[in-house]
Amino acid sequence: MAKKKGSNTVKKGKKVHKKSVRVKINKFYEVSGSSIKRIGKDCPKCGTAVKMGSHKSKDGQIRYSCGKCGTTVWE
Repeated sequence: MAKKKGSNTVKKGKKVHKKSVRVKINKFYEVSGSSIKRIGKDCPKCGTAVKMGSHKSKDGQIRYSCGKCGTTVWE
């Protein structure tokens, strides 16, 4: 028979959850007077409803990627 695990194991403590960072709305919209303009690049496959995320690389290139369909565009 195998030995049962004793009570000499160390119990884990409670997890500390990190607070999530809220996204600032002024990153995505530009207000001028009474008109609102959306900042960012639209996905060529999904249409104007889906914006692409921008990611900078070390060599200075910008990579746009769609979170919905996964399309990637380099500039």
